[in-house]
Amino acid sequence: MNYPILISALSAAFAGSAFIVSCLNYRVSRKLPNENKLFEEKFKSYRAVIAALNTAAAVYLECAHEYQILELPARELVKAKEELEEELAKAYYLMEDTIYEQTLVLPDEVLEPIDNFFALFNHDDFLNDTAKAGKTDEFETQINDIFDDVIDAMREDLAFNKLDKGLKKRIGAGGRLQRLRKASDTREPVI
Repeated sequence: MNYPILISALSAAFAGSAFIVSCLNYRVSRKLPNENKLFEEKFKSYRAVIAALNTAAAVYLECAHEYQILELPARELVKAKEELEEELAKAYYLMEDTIYEQTLVLPDEVLEPIDNFFALFNHDDFLNDTAKAGKTDEFETQINDIFDDVIDAMREDLAFNKLDKGLKKRIGAGGRLQRLRKASDTREPVI
C-alpha cells in the first residue's frame, strides 16, 4: 500500500472540508454584526415606545380619576378641566412623537396594536366620556389589554421565546435551582 499517496489524499480531503466549512462560516457570520445591530436598535426603540405608552396611559388614568372626584362650582370645574386636558394633550403628543421617531424600526405587526392604543385615546371629550360616565375602570382594562398586545407583538418580533429556549439549552434547563435540588438529594456541595 502506498502510504504517502493515502496521507496526501487525506490531507487534501481535510483541507477541502476545512475550506468548505470556512466558506459556510463566513457566509453565516458576515450578516451577524448587522443582525445584532438591528436587534439592538429594535430593542432600544421598543423600550422607548413602551415607556411613552406607559407614561401616556398613567397620565390619562390619573387625570380621569382626578376629574371623577372633582366637586367644584361650574366655573372652577371648567378651569380644572382645561388644565387636565392640557396634561392629556402633552401625554398624547409625547406618545405620538415617540412613535413617529421610532417608525423606521417598528414593523407593521407592532404598529397595528399601537394604532389600537392610539384609537383608545382619541376621544372628543375624554374626561366627560370616561371619568364622569364612570367608565374609568373599563378604560383601564382596555388600556391593559392593548398594552399586553403591544408587548406580545414586540416579543414576537424580537423572537424572545426562541432566544430564551437557546439560552436555557446553553446554561442548562434548570439552572441553579435544579443543581440545588440535586445537591440536596445527594448531599453534595453546590458550585
